[in-house]
Amino acid sequence: MFYKIKNRINEEKGIVAIIVAIAMVIIVGMAAYSVDVGGLYEAKATFQSAVDSAALAAAQDLPDTSDATDTANQYIQLNGFDPSDIEITFSDSETIIYIDGTTAHEYNLAGVLGFNSAEVYTHAAAEKIMLGECFNYALFSGSTSHTLTLNGSNQYVGGSSHTNRNFIANGSNLTITGACEAVGTITVNGSNIHIDNRVPGADYVDMPDFSESLRLQAEQAGTLYVGNKTYNGSSINVDSPIYVEGNVTVNGSHFTGTGFILATGNITFNGSNLNQTSEAAVCFYSKNGNITVNGSGITLEGIVYAPSGSITLNGSNQTIHGRVIGYRVTINGSRLSIQSGENELNALQNSIRLIE
Repeated sequence: MFYKIKNRINEEKGIVAIIVAIAMVIIVGMAAYSVDVGGLYEAKATFQSAVDSAALAAAQDLPDTSDATDTANQYIQLNGFDPSDIEITFSDSETIIYIDGTTAHEYNLAGVLGFNSAEVYTHAAAEKIMLGECFNYALFSGSTSHTLTLNGSNQYVGGSSHTNRNFIANGSNLTITGACEAVGTITVNGSNIHIDNRVPGADYVDMPDFSESLRLQAEQAGTLYVGNKTYNGSSINVDSPIYVEGNVTVNGSHFTGTGFILATGNITFNGSNLNQTSEAAVCFYSKNGNITVNGSGITLEGIVYAPSGSITLNGSNQTIHGRVIGYRVTINGSRLSIQSGENELNALQNSIRLIE
């Protein structure tokens, strides 16, 4: 009897030892797997960061897809991966780059459970806002049915002008330093008018709408507003993009920074104390409405843009260091100066953002 009991105890000890051994393998394996899963998440985050950086850097070169591809490959290598790990495609007239990444992550400990490696997948897309040819002009009218007419005296356009219809100048002391282009005809009435380079029969120039890209930027920055917005005599900084789903009214405000104020409706400027610092570059963008500038002694640094509506300049002694670009443009008054440069394009040019 004693012998049988002893054998049974020994058998049970053997079974327990086997169970413990199996349990230890499972526990060690699961621990190893947990460690390697953590490493897998870290590897994916590192790869995602590399692909994001490559997309943002490459988008700067768009629409040149060859240069963009070279830049993406260089950034992938700088971040410790191989160009063969990514696939690059483009869309929207080469203004968007897509990068899909695939690489293998080797496990360190999970091999005891039969897991040796895992595939890591990443994706990124970056967009470059292309301003379009219309932004090459200091004064631009995009309508094919509305004549661009300059009425008044002492008007100066430092740069070129373009209209997709006819051009008429009435008054005295008018200067356009660059080309005066019209898809139709050019008519000049008055004295002391200096338009040396007149180009009738010019090619049609389109006006782009990139408001959706700007809306997403403002949404990400937390500066998207629903409803009409009014600025009264305050200092407005536009280093953060501003998007208003409604109308914008500006009464004698002071602007600083580089960026844009976009309204889905109308933008109206009132008063004689409207100005900006010389370092500012702001794009005032009406998506669907009109832009009206009322008053005298007004100085704006930047771009006034209404691709679907009218821009009307009422008053005297108005100075715009930038560009006036609208579907229809009406200029009333005297002593108007529009002087294009490079600084104002900073409000929009080379705007790069991740979209996926």
